[in-house]
Amino acid sequence: MLQRLQTLYLLIASICMLLASTLPLARFTLPNGYIVKFESTGVFLNETLIDSTWALLVMGAITSILAVVTIFLYKGRLLQIRLTILNTLIIIGFYIFAGIILFNIKNSSLLETAHFSIGIVAFLPLVAIVLSILAIRRIYADEALVRSLSRLR
Repeated sequence: MLQRLQTLYLLIASICMLLASTLPLARFTLPNGYIVKFESTGVFLNETLIDSTWALLVMGAITSILAVVTIFLYKGRLLQIRLTILNTLIIIGFYIFAGIILFNIKNSSLLETAHFSIGIVAFLPLVAIVLSILAIRRIYADEALVRSLSRLR
């Protein structure tokens, strides 16, 4: 069962969340040349930690680990579906929490005139959500196939 398409979906979703947890999500360039980077570990002003956001790192790590663990639970398809749904909800929470932090950073008096640029890494959790939904659909299709074959016996 490890060669199924949902395994590939879950593995790529795990990699996407791992990258989103380790690479910078956004950056602000101040007029005086300073750079403020927003990462899942914190907000950095010229490589100096201003604010810690370790919860994002923990959420990203949990989703990466949960996706990999879900791959190996292929015998319990209903459990696999539930864990993938839970994983998707945690990724949505990751996005909401990151959005709240970005909103607070953007509205701070220090960054009123800063140029804001969002990294492509910030879209990787969205890719992970889509891949998780596709994995849920494939797992459910496998479950339906197994149930239909059980009826034939």
